[in-house]
Amino acid sequence: MVQSPVQHKTVADVLASVITQRVDRVFGLIGNGNVDLISTLTAARFPFTTVRHEVAAVTAADAYYRASGKLAVATATYGAGFTNMATGLAEAQLARIPMVVIVGDAPTTGRRPFDIDQQTVTAGLNIPMLTIAEDNAAEITNRAFEMATDGQEPVVVMVPHDLTAATVTTEPAAQPYEPIERPTVEDAQIEAVASALVAAERPLVLTGGGVVRTQTGPMARAIGDAVGAVFMHSLTASNVTESEHTLGTAGGFTPEYKLPAVRAADMVLILGATSNNFQTRKGQLFGTDNIHRIDLNDRWNLSLPQANTVFGDLTDVLPRLLAAVEALDPKQSIYREQLAGLIAEDTIAQEPVYGTDGRLNPRHVAAQLDTVLPENRQIVVDGGHFMSWIAERVNMPDPAAFIGVGTAFQSIGLGFGSAVGAAVGSPDKFTVCVSGDGGGQMALADLATFIETTEHGAVVIINDAAYGAEIHQYAVLGADPTAMYLPQLDFAAIGEAMGAAGITVNTMEDLEDFSQWIAGGTGVAMVNINVSTEFAHSALSPGATG
Repeated sequence: MVQSPVQHKTVADVLASVITQRVDRVFGLIGNGNVDLISTLTAARFPFTTVRHEVAAVTAADAYYRASGKLAVATATYGAGFTNMATGLAEAQLARIPMVVIVGDAPTTGRRPFDIDQQTVTAGLNIPMLTIAEDNAAEITNRAFEMATDGQEPVVVMVPHDLTAATVTTEPAAQPYEPIERPTVEDAQIEAVASALVAAERPLVLTGGGVVRTQTGPMARAIGDAVGAVFMHSLTASNVTESEHTLGTAGGFTPEYKLPAVRAADMVLILGATSNNFQTRKGQLFGTDNIHRIDLNDRWNLSLPQANTVFGDLTDVLPRLLAAVEALDPKQSIYREQLAGLIAEDTIAQEPVYGTDGRLNPRHVAAQLDTVLPENRQIVVDGGHFMSWIAERVNMPDPAAFIGVGTAFQSIGLGFGSAVGAAVGSPDKFTVCVSGDGGGQMALADLATFIETTEHGAVVIINDAAYGAEIHQYAVLGADPTAMYLPQLDFAAIGEAMGAAGITVNTMEDLEDFSQWIAGGTGVAMVNINVSTEFAHSALSPGATG
């Protein structure tokens, strides 16, 4: 009688086992450094999404988290596979997106001629890293998930190439994980913020991604309602307070006609939102220096040095703040009843629909898209000039409805890959990837991935045949514009070649074709909208960065 050979557990088996217990999705591209891991996962029919470029493994995992609130794993091989991930990793770290990234690495015997020092690169990105050994694969992988969740950041796990197929030795007992120590907030700090809120005649509460992650939107609204505050939100926190007393999105994406109402606030409370130049219009969004912030860190407070910052966890601070406000027996402010009169007239009706070149005005396009797109939408934007109009004019029904992977690192070309993660993370929503023609060309590798993985959605290309941001920031100052212009590409035809329905928009009436397709179509539409370079968004002033 022939006995079956003993099945020895490998490092790849251990990695796969931990992954399947921790997450429900992996995004990646197969290569020498991760072939054993991916083979183990796919053989077990674990949900795995293959991308065409390694950066999309990271950006898809990033968008998956933003869309669903769930962690995912990104994986690539060593060397070029790892370096291709770098831009996505930098974005995830700056945006505080938790994920575990598993990559191959040089063998334990030393680097080969084509290996690089991946630890130094990862350290340069300010990303924590762990390295697998034969006797710690389970502990290290579990530790990576704990670190990612606790620190709200990506964690890279390096797997030396000669270990993935190695037989696992007995692992020692895992050491307990020590959570990051959160700052302690004194009662006096909270009472000072409460007093400022109650004393204000026109208090404004700005909520950000921290409120979304900690699920403290109802608490933030209760605090605002207690004093009659008006709300605003960051791009990543659309309607998180579900209040009708709102001025919408803060920063460069605030329409100019709403700015007088924003600047009328005499006290601003910022909850879990960054205070960078984009969020605050280079520090010019507010008309008061009576600004208070509650956040875990100060890494993004670049434009409001005058703000009083309370460092703390929102889940701890906000209930205490509400109690402190209520103890002061607050009266309702005058801000909400004055709001309608403070908002100026919207001037979009006075703007031309077409430029002198006959191409569309992107502000009118964005306003019309808001009426065309289904209510059950999620908008994934690439970086670029066009996104200012999208954020200004297209309504986002909930915090997960707007996903901008690349905005923290000021990168373009991440749209199609991140749209994959959004579509997989929220398949019940109509996923729309909005990109410029420059970023779209950079991301073409994963356009097919999005088309294949999306049941009903669209790619909208705002096509000005140029790098529009550079034209409006630098050409107007005298820089030679030659390299700022791009060939006019037919993205509708490109989409059709990859399996999408192609739609070309040259007039506002042409958008009706898109509307009819949404009503009766399935799959993905590739909508090429030709716009003029003659229109600059007000937030894009000459000499600005980003």
